[in-house]
Amino acid sequence: MLYPKITIITPSYNQGQYIEQTITSILDQGYPNLEYIIMDGGSSDHTVDIIKKYADKITHWVSEAG
Repeated sequence: MLYPKITIITPSYNQGQYIEQTITSILDQGYPNLEYIIMDGGSSDHTVDIIKKYADKITHWVSEAG
Protein backbone atom coordinates (compact mmCIF):
# COMPACT_ATOMS: atom_id res chain seq x y z
CA MET A 1 0.00 0.00 0.00
CA LEU A 2 1.32 3.43 -0.93
CA TYR A 3 0.94 5.96 1.85
CA PRO A 4 0.68 9.63 0.92
CA LYS A 5 3.28 11.90 2.45
CA ILE A 6 2.01 13.78 5.47
CA THR A 7 3.91 16.83 6.70
CA ILE A 8 3.61 17.99 10.28
CA ILE A 9 5.23 21.23 11.39
CA THR A 10 5.62 21.97 15.08
CA PRO A 11 6.30 25.60 15.98
CA SER A 12 8.14 26.08 19.25
CA TYR A 13 9.68 28.72 21.47
CA ASN A 14 10.83 27.88 24.99
CA GLN A 15 8.55 24.85 25.10
CA GLY A 16 11.02 22.56 26.87
CA GLN A 17 8.34 21.54 29.32
CA TYR A 18 6.09 20.23 26.53
CA ILE A 19 8.16 19.56 23.41
CA GLU A 20 9.21 15.99 24.21
CA GLN A 21 5.61 14.89 24.71
CA THR A 22 4.69 16.58 21.44
CA ILE A 23 7.51 14.90 19.52
CA THR A 24 6.85 11.43 20.91
CA SER A 25 3.12 11.78 20.34
CA ILE A 26 3.74 12.42 16.65
CA LEU A 27 6.47 9.82 16.17
CA ASP A 28 4.63 7.11 18.09
CA GLN A 29 1.84 7.20 15.50
CA GLY A 30 4.18 5.14 13.33
CA TYR A 31 3.05 6.66 10.03
CA PRO A 32 5.45 5.30 7.37
CA ASN A 33 5.64 8.36 5.10
CA LEU A 34 5.92 11.21 7.59
CA GLU A 35 7.78 14.42 7.00
CA TYR A 36 8.26 16.01 10.43
CA ILE A 37 9.62 19.54 10.77
CA ILE A 38 10.22 21.53 13.95
CA MET A 39 10.63 25.29 13.70
CA ASP A 40 11.99 26.71 16.93
CA GLY A 41 12.33 30.42 17.48
CA GLY A 42 15.72 30.34 19.18
CA SER A 43 14.67 28.93 22.54
CA SER A 44 16.80 29.74 25.57
CA ASP A 45 15.56 26.83 27.69
CA HIS A 46 16.31 23.11 27.13
CA THR A 47 14.05 22.79 24.07
CA VAL A 48 16.94 22.38 21.63
CA ASP A 49 18.54 19.61 23.72
CA ILE A 50 15.30 17.66 23.55
CA ILE A 51 14.93 18.23 19.80
CA LYS A 52 18.51 16.97 19.28
CA LYS A 53 17.61 13.81 21.19
CA TYR A 54 15.11 12.96 18.41
CA ALA A 55 17.01 14.52 15.49
CA ASP A 56 17.46 11.18 13.70
CA LYS A 57 13.67 10.78 13.53
CA ILE A 58 12.90 14.38 12.51
CA THR A 59 13.06 15.30 8.82
CA HIS A 60 14.27 18.85 9.48
CA TRP A 61 14.58 21.17 12.42
CA VAL A 62 15.93 24.64 12.98
CA SER A 63 16.31 26.87 16.01
CA GLU A 64 16.88 30.52 15.31
CA ALA A 65 15.32 33.81 16.22
CA GLY A 66 13.13 35.19 13.50
